Order: sequence, then C-alpha cells, then structure tokens
Amino acid sequence: MKKWMNREFEKDVHYSKGLTVVFLGWASMVIGLFTATLIGQQIEQAGGPIWVSQITRGLVVSIIVVSLVFWIQRRYRIQLRLIPLSRVGMFHLVGGAVLPLLLVVCGFIAASQLNWIDIVEWHFSFQLFFSIFVNVCFAFLYEALPEELTMRGLVYSGLRAKLPAFLAYVGQLLLFVSVPVTVNLLQQLVGMEPGVVINTDYVILLLAFGTVLQLLRSVTDSLWASIGFHLGYLEISRFMVAQNDLRLFTYSERYEGTGNLFILFTMVNLGGIFAVGALYLWQRARRKKAEP
Repeated sequence: MKKWMNREFEKDVHYSKGLTVVFLGWASMVIGLFTATLIGQQIEQAGGPIWVSQITRGLVVSIIVVSLVFWIQRRYRIQLRLIPLSRVGMFHLVGGAVLPLLLVVCGFIAASQLNWIDIVEWHFSFQLFFSIFVNVCFAFLYEALPEELTMRGLVYSGLRAKLPAFLAYVGQLLLFVSVPVTVNLLQQLVGMEPGVVINTDYVILLLAFGTVLQLLRSVTDSLWASIGFHLGYLEISRFMVAQNDLRLFTYSERYEGTGNLFILFTMVNLGGIFAVGALYLWQRARRKKAEP
C-alpha cells in the first residue's frame, strides 16, 4: 500500500476498487441528471406546468443517484458514513449554509463602500420566502444531494484510494466539470436543447465552486457542510445576486457584472476557498504535531 494512503481511506474504499468506484459514482450522476432532464422536458412538452416538471426532475435524479450509491456501497463493501443523521451533521449543514451568506454580506458591504453597488430597494413578501423554501427543496433533490453523494462522496473517495490528496482533488474537479459536458452531449444526441451553456467562465466557476465543496468535506469529514454551502450558494445566486422578478433587493451596479464577478465569484467562491482552505491547513498542522 502506498505511503500516502491513510487508514481512513483504506477503510472507505479498497485500493484495487478505487477506479471502479470513481467511474460508477461519476456515471450515476450523469445517468441521473440526463434521465431527469429528459423526463422533465417530456412533461413540459405535454403541457404540464413547470413546477410539476421541477418536482419530477428533483425526485428522479435523487432516486436514481441515491439508489445507485447504496448499490455501489453494498456491491463493493464501501463504508462511507458521510451523511450521518446526528446533531453534529446538522450543525455542519447549518454552518455550511451560513458561510456563503456571511461571505456575500461582506461582499455587498465592501462593494457598497467602494461605490460599486448601491442597494436601491428591499422586497419582503410571503411569496418571496415561500419561493425560497420551495427552491431549497428542489435544489436539495436536484443538485446538492446527488452531486455531493457522487462527486465529493464516491468519486473523491475512489480517487483518494489510488492517489495523493492533491491529485485526488484535481481529478474530482475535472470529473465534476465533465458531468454537465457529458449530459449536454447526451441531450444533443437525443435532440434536446443543452441544459447549460458550456464556456470558459462556466468552467472556471465550476472549478472554484467544486474546490470549496471538496475542502468542506475534507475539513468536516462529512457531506453535510458541502450540501449546506451548495444550497446557500444557489439561493444567494438566485434571490440576491441575480435580479429576477422575485428577489430580496434591487441594486444598481457602477460597473456591469459586479454582482456576478465580485460578489459571487470573488467573495463567495474565492473567499470560501481561502477561508476553508486556511482551516484545512490549520487542521493538518495540528494533526502533524499530534503525531508521535
């Protein structure tokens, strides 16, 4: 066994099964996401309301991914306990969700002080908060839970069984980016419109976002913090930074794109990498000092 292998990952995924687990975890996410988008489109084309399509997509991708993840764990005797239903797990979930909120508040304060952004009007309504609640439920089923179980769960653990931590991080990020690329290709093959536009900005955003999520898993040794951050980031993006019809406030930008570039990317993603990365390095330093 390689010297860089630690006991935790020897227990999680056996060395010889690493690449198999990586492929199956990645394929589970691709299959779940593609199937969900295909069924959702069929519902909309049949005249079904969008909310029915969204609920169906969320349920389909979660059912497929969770079922496949449990099958993979049983088939290869993998002992991953990354979503414990415990008080600590719930603390990690809340903490992960609060972190992007704190970062985005700091971002808006800094942008306001620099006269880059001016908050013009606040919008508080029952409809807004109900929409946020519904969107959290949808995002949990459609994005946060399946992505974290597969990419930060099975895929990373499989890579870590074969590679040092740094290379496992890089491999997980590349496979994370390849998921929407592969799903887009499958959608085009069956005559569907691609779900997302793949460009340089999108890839860079995914790389930064995936780094924060992976660091949170490494720091907490669970997926709850990653799921919390994932949900918090999506709601902030949709109801604070993006100026959609339903939004928490209206703001004006001195420079176009300040909200997306400075608030979301720099403050939340890069700020998250810096904050969680510093905590990760501190943890590693403590562990090394504790070693005999």
